Amino acid sequence: MLVNIHLHLATRTRYLLVLIILLAPAIVPAQELTLNQCIDTALIYNRNIRLAQQDGFIASEKNREAKSTLLPKLTGFADYRYYTDLPYQIMPQEAFGGPAGTYKEIQFGVPQNLSTNLQLAMPLFNPTALSAIKSTRIAGELSEIQKRKTDEDVVMEVSNAYYNAQVLLYQLAFMDSNIINTNKLVQTTTLLYQQQLAKGTDVDRLKLQLEQLTTQRSTISSQQQQVLNALKFLIGKPIFDSIQVQINETSIDETTLQPKTTIDILLIDKKMEFSLSELSGLKNSRLPSVNAYGVYGTNGFGTTGTNSFFNFHPIGYVGAQLSVPLFNGMVTKHKIDGKKIEVNRTIIQKEILAEKANLEMVNAEMQLSIANTTIATVNTQIELAKKIYNNTVLQNQQGMANITDLLLADNSLRESQQNYIVALINLRRAELEYKRVTGNLIANKK
Repeated sequence: MLVNIHLHLATRTRYLLVLIILLAPAIVPAQELTLNQCIDTALIYNRNIRLAQQDGFIASEKNREAKSTLLPKLTGFADYRYYTDLPYQIMPQEAFGGPAGTYKEIQFGVPQNLSTNLQLAMPLFNPTALSAIKSTRIAGELSEIQKRKTDEDVVMEVSNAYYNAQVLLYQLAFMDSNIINTNKLVQTTTLLYQQQLAKGTDVDRLKLQLEQLTTQRSTISSQQQQVLNALKFLIGKPIFDSIQVQINETSIDETTLQPKTTIDILLIDKKMEFSLSELSGLKNSRLPSVNAYGVYGTNGFGTTGTNSFFNFHPIGYVGAQLSVPLFNGMVTKHKIDGKKIEVNRTIIQKEILAEKANLEMVNAEMQLSIANTTIATVNTQIELAKKIYNNTVLQNQQGMANITDLLLADNSLRESQQNYIVALINLRRAELEYKRVTGNLIANKK
């Protein structure tokens, strides 16, 4: 009986090997990516980052637009008029020998008038334009920091997706190991049952456990593929590409991460600078502005009828214009008061953010320390559970332990594996949070 069973298993194994050989050319190996490779790819192809880049381009164009207001402006004018009724002028009759204090309406000019001129205007002093240039420059710097903030958010999303896929890969590895062990137990217990050394219910319980493990593995495999699809979306890869994460246990070294100014603090500081620049611009709008200009062109005059003519005469002049804002209905004053309130609000936000950063730093250091300790502890527990399981299997084969003892040892092993998975998740999250609060999340990814 034992010989027949071994021959049957050997035959099935040969068939399986032949099938694998035939299908091997059609199997495309998945591209294994490191976390750094995923982050580098995401920083180039992620759509949110590309949108943030467009915002930066817009801010740069706004600054160029503001600078253009100080450049000379050349404008061409053309004006044609045909008077159906010539305009009247009031002339004193005294100029023509009439009585003093009397006036007479007189029509001057000709029906047709055509003027073509070129006007060159040059701003000499424009405080509003100067303030706008400064504000748009700061807005560009603010946009760049916001781009870095988007980079940081994407790095967090990619890292979380990568670690989730990595954790599920650990679960699959544990599950495969458990399936192999349970399958061996089924085969061994089946042989013992055929020799009337074990109960049929023992075989059925192990088969049930094997089916449950197989179902769980299928579920975890599906979950991991979904996480990989999300990762591909984040890094800008086509959904049909085949990728896989690396399974490793590298942890960061706390001593290598020096605390830096976080993106949130840089962002609030730049917002403060932008608000102060806008406040200065509002105050400068009360100052006068001076423009120089010059006009050169020609005016044409003509008439219709039997004695029609159209003659052109040159015209040119230069001048300067002083514009002084005197009163605009208190609009500027209310704008200044509103901007001061906005500045005070930003100051309060910065105080809150600074206190929150200190709190997050303390909590992140504590969580990372606990996570590192826990991962080492549960790793030791797994080794101990494996040892207990292997000894129980050996005792069961020798008739010193029953199937209940074996299942209890197996449950203990799986429980320690699950504890390891939980500890690994906590470690990865603690690492990410520590990098974020110390300003090192994208320190090397600029």
